[in-house]
Amino acid sequence: MDFPKITRRTFLQASAGTTAAAALAPHMLHAMENELGGKDFSPVTAAERKAIPVNCHVCNIQDGAIAYVENDRVVKLEGNPEHVSTRGRLCAKGNSGMWYSYDPDRILYPLKRVGARGEGKWKRITWEEALTEVAAKLDAALKEDPNTIMLKYGRNRTGGTIDRFMKTLGSATVLNHTSVCESSKKVGQEPTWGPDIETPDFANAKYVLNFGSNILEAAYFHNPLSQRIAEGRVDNHMKIVTFDVRLSNTAGFSDEWIPVFPATDGAVALAIGHVILREDLQDSAFIDTWTNVTVDELKAHYAQYTPEWASKISGVPVQTIERIAREFATTKPATLFTYRGPAKHLYGSYNEKACMMLPIMTGNVEKRGGYCLPRGMGWPQPNPQPPGPKHDSVLAHPPEYPLASHKVSHLVPFWIAEGRQKINVAFTYQDNPVYTNPGAQAVWGKLYRDEKLIPYFISMSSHMGEETALADIILPDCPYLERWEPESMPNSLWPWLGIRQPVHKSLGESRENRVLLRDIIWKLDPDGSRGMKQFWDFKDGEDYMRHHFDNVPGLKEAGGLDFLKKHGVWPIYGTLDPKTGKVTDKTGREIQAEYGLYRKELSATDMEGAMVDAHGLITKNGAAIGIRRNGRNYVGFPTPNRVINVRVDEWAEYGFNPMPTFKRIPWHETMKDDEMILSTFKLNVHKQSRTAAVKWLAEIAHSNPAWMNPETAKKLGVKTGDLVRVESPVGYLVTKAYVTEGIHPQVISIATGFGHWEYGRLATLKLKDRKGDASHGEEDPDLNNVWWDDKGVHPNAIIPAVADPIGGSQGWYDTVVKVTKAGPNDKYGDIHGDWDKHYAAYKETMRYAYTGDLHRKMHPEMAAWAGPESVKPKASGGH
Repeated sequence: MDFPKITRRTFLQASAGTTAAAALAPHMLHAMENELGGKDFSPVTAAERKAIPVNCHVCNIQDGAIAYVENDRVVKLEGNPEHVSTRGRLCAKGNSGMWYSYDPDRILYPLKRVGARGEGKWKRITWEEALTEVAAKLDAALKEDPNTIMLKYGRNRTGGTIDRFMKTLGSATVLNHTSVCESSKKVGQEPTWGPDIETPDFANAKYVLNFGSNILEAAYFHNPLSQRIAEGRVDNHMKIVTFDVRLSNTAGFSDEWIPVFPATDGAVALAIGHVILREDLQDSAFIDTWTNVTVDELKAHYAQYTPEWASKISGVPVQTIERIAREFATTKPATLFTYRGPAKHLYGSYNEKACMMLPIMTGNVEKRGGYCLPRGMGWPQPNPQPPGPKHDSVLAHPPEYPLASHKVSHLVPFWIAEGRQKINVAFTYQDNPVYTNPGAQAVWGKLYRDEKLIPYFISMSSHMGEETALADIILPDCPYLERWEPESMPNSLWPWLGIRQPVHKSLGESRENRVLLRDIIWKLDPDGSRGMKQFWDFKDGEDYMRHHFDNVPGLKEAGGLDFLKKHGVWPIYGTLDPKTGKVTDKTGREIQAEYGLYRKELSATDMEGAMVDAHGLITKNGAAIGIRRNGRNYVGFPTPNRVINVRVDEWAEYGFNPMPTFKRIPWHETMKDDEMILSTFKLNVHKQSRTAAVKWLAEIAHSNPAWMNPETAKKLGVKTGDLVRVESPVGYLVTKAYVTEGIHPQVISIATGFGHWEYGRLATLKLKDRKGDASHGEEDPDLNNVWWDDKGVHPNAIIPAVADPIGGSQGWYDTVVKVTKAGPNDKYGDIHGDWDKHYAAYKETMRYAYTGDLHRKMHPEMAAWAGPESVKPKASGGH
């Protein structure tokens, strides 16, 4: 696994090898760019490298990839040409993925803390010592209360292993990171049409409305969707209109960029809907047939949301709103996409609902070029399966947020500090809230340093991130190229199953997560007498995968896991055409997606023993299976009543408006002339926290100046490169200014993913430090070639916690700040966040929950609601 050294001898060997290869195999002289991919050759020996298909996991898009291995080392990554969604393409992050495995500061052995938490003093121990200690801590916690065992994960792509582990322990205290990601988008969509995300058919669209999504750079599914956007532009002359506070890559690619005031996307969407309904441009047949409201009801409701009203709030001109409404409604097919822009606000769920109403009212749902349901596949779990926990966790399912089905994990430090639930043992996996969550080190850092609140802290990690640095014990996990995982993502209109598989043996003594968790359970229950071991009866990761895949209909006949090991994905829909970059069938024609999923008709067998109620709902054995419309039996939408719920009655139970609506951020209405709104964003080569140590990506982007409009900069006397002080209600930071017209004048925007104080020598630019006791990877001579001296400034410590009372999302883009030119005592990189002020902000956001005193004030239209005491308790699930 040594780095290749170029000497005169190896250079001549390479030259000779290349000459010989050219003589023996002239076909190799053809440019590889003309090939479909799937093959690669050594430049030294001309030997074909071993190609192993995987699914990428640098970010959460799960692109199909191929790892090329030479001398048991990954030397190249590229896209898998057999993967229907990503079609042989891989982004810069995916191409760099091998550097997770070969990071010189990677953790390869179990470590035990020997100093104070966060002091950086570690002792290498054996796995036997580590498992014995962890099992003893868990055993003591189980005797008191299983729910005192907490596990918080970030990127959990284990396919069910994390939940299996916690259910085996009987704990419901499972936390995720979704509330800082996109939970209000999910909660805005799920009760409306069933799934938590859309799949726009960009390739066949004529018109696209994009609200707050940087699809071409950092949004969900950006690789496969970016390809389809390019096709839509080239093949269909598709028009795209982007509403965003910042001139993102997607906004720059668009026909129109409209710099909307933060958090007002929903108001603009409602006004567009108003014009469509006012001018009778809606699809009345679709609304009356496939939603739970009538056209007349919708027109009456939308009458209040005039363009004049929205213009005053958003800054978007009335004429622009009216023109775009007409264009969207009359250009067919049309689609829409959103991501964090509308959703990451105090009332993000309302914003998401308002946006998705536009393709619904125009009938652009499940049509070629339209707004489509996601396509995905699942897999069975190994049997037997552990039962659910006996008691729920107040941290996992806080009663103040009953509609937040994806949890409100970013408020957990405050709840633990208040004593709402005791924690004895805490696990972290693929997560780093000390860096990624609001408050960052000022909130999560304080929590994990407090041994009274978190007596024992276990990190399952391959790298020393800001959170792992505070652990008591570190169990070395494997990066994605060294582990088994099942995979499926609805990132195109063709569903697929895929795998990650080890491309070589795990380095050092690292263990993949499912094996690591199995070993903990086996240590707790060595002879099976506690009833735990039966749920973890597998030999290794590959054996576990066979339980998932060898009995999936269709895949089983194709070869099950063995097929996936060879191809990386199933099914194979066709062959990639090197001229068009599209997948073609056996006749050479481009494969076509299936549309109108909700209009699939139920068979006579399906209808045997079924019942149809007065609303057309078809049930069988107590479960909804379809809907009768115009005398025909369809599967309908995947909602309980099988139609699109424009009116979400469950929201009304808690005093929220069940119809599409908009709520202004109260503190935005009282902003002073010298105040701005802080927003954050991601660059295309980074993700939330785990790429600053990837050397290729760090060289491309390593600093993050604050974007500021020239109009604003002139008032402050600031030019590009000057230091500015950004002060919020909970803290301040000092960073550099980047003056550009590509930002709303009332917004200052800072990219995340920079400014690490942990994560290794490259991320922190502590390049002269000796290799630490926790760094076990092979040394990398490229660390001597780092030419930059700016690691950036991380903004999260000054962003207070805000929680959408419906969806539970963090309000990342709601923070009001005061920006001034830096003073004489301000230094670049200064950051300060105050726990007490963060706690006060948390108490304020709780006032907007349905149980809070501000809920009624924000919802005067719900005056008939009988209050929190009228809500009937509902049983909640364990996880």
